[in-house]
Amino acid sequence: MKIALISDSLLLDRTLEMYLKDYLTSYKLCDFVVATQPVDSQKPVFLIGEYENANLHKPFTKEILLQALEAFFLQIRGEQEAKEEEEIKYTNVESANWNEMLKDVEIEEEKKPLDLELHQKILKVLENYAKEITMIVQEHYKEKNNENKSK
Repeated sequence: MKIALISDSLLLDRTLEMYLKDYLTSYKLCDFVVATQPVDSQKPVFLIGEYENANLHKPFTKEILLQALEAFFLQIRGEQEAKEEEEIKYTNVESANWNEMLKDVEIEEEKKPLDLELHQKILKVLENYAKEITMIVQEHYKEKNNENKSK
């Protein structure tokens, strides 16, 4: 548990520094911020004071503070893990969709030889039909030429 401290009270600041000396770090490296006034932060904020949404009200002991901070840390860690699980589920769904698409492509690939075979059969039938039509047309004109010659 790494904590950054933002305090507007010198006395409370020194007390928190003494209680939290093993947990204090810079804002960039912290897991969350302990603040004595409402602040806007990209990190989760544990608020101490007489505010409606405060996580801990004054007065408090070191033990109460550490218990509340531990519970807060577990809560935000649980939310992060839930978010990570959701991302993993989303990734798995995307993978499943990708696998389905690949399966469809494989089925199409399996159909291609069948389609090629069918195409060749149809082509052979059409070639035979074209030859038959050509022979009929040639016979027709041959007969016409013979009739014209006999007249």
